[in-house]
Amino acid sequence: MPSVTAPNAVVSSVRGLWWTLARLAVGIGLLVYLAESRLIDFRALTKLVTAWPVTLAALALVFLDIFFMSLRLCWLFEPQGLRLPLISSLELNLVSSFFATFLPGAAGGDLAKLFYAARENRGRRAEIVTTIAFDRAVGLFSILLLPLLFAPLFWSFLGPLIRSVRSLQILLAVTAALAVAMLAALLLCLFSQSWMTRAARWVSRFLPGRQLPERVIATVGAYRGHAGILIAALAASLVSNLTLIAATALAILLLAPASLSMKLCLVIPMGDVANSLPLTPGGLGVGEAAFSALFKIAGLQGGADALLCWRIWRAMVGLVGLALYLRGMRRAVFQP
Repeated sequence: MPSVTAPNAVVSSVRGLWWTLARLAVGIGLLVYLAESRLIDFRALTKLVTAWPVTLAALALVFLDIFFMSLRLCWLFEPQGLRLPLISSLELNLVSSFFATFLPGAAGGDLAKLFYAARENRGRRAEIVTTIAFDRAVGLFSILLLPLLFAPLFWSFLGPLIRSVRSLQILLAVTAALAVAMLAALLLCLFSQSWMTRAARWVSRFLPGRQLPERVIATVGAYRGHAGILIAALAASLVSNLTLIAATALAILLLAPASLSMKLCLVIPMGDVANSLPLTPGGLGVGEAAFSALFKIAGLQGGADALLCWRIWRAMVGLVGLALYLRGMRRAVFQP
């Protein structure tokens, strides 16, 4: 009797390819619209070559961002009784950076990271996948936290803008609500372990992997006695996101120097959240549209150009990840 597995796999691959191409077309369409509406000036990006010292500084910042992300992931594996060497974490994040540039949203890079981290760890895959997802959540939480920290710290600069623009007040309120919801979910997993375990057992009755929900809850609960690691991971995330703000500010310096302002501390993290949405490959087009709108709200120019400039720098760093991918990834996560 012929197997239907192979035809099904082919159909699934073709469907996935068409879906990716459709999202790529949407992203390119958005870029074309932004260019036609003169919100993006592609000719201005030639300044990346002529102002090469700024480009080198930006590349250093992108590498620094990846370094702190790698350090954060190493720390988060420790409470799970797993070891991820820093050099392996750097390789994982560089390869992830390459895939994140071309696959849908930042999630594309996360999928590559999950694949290579879980390889050759058959018995601990649930813990590894959960840890990487938790690492991603810490990064997202830090992005949400930054505008909430900057608003009171630089209120003399940002206060008049926030008071005068209703949409910014709404965005800040939504950002605060999301941050509070994420923090509440973490505290629930850490300090209501028995209740969460009972809920996981109830959910597991409807899932093929009966023990999977409990293992996920137990993995997150393992951080309860490691407050220092959680604080260090959050600090590394904040520094990592600050490097992204600095790199974007360098792009503004090249393309629209008149828009250099403390307002960037407010609009760039909000734009980064939109750029992480898995709607188009690498967030292409969606992030540019969000940056353009946010910059316009704040009375600034060059938002879409700056993000596109940052994408070029990110893609250049991603070439290192491509080289590592072509060389072949070694096993990354070990049990000590």
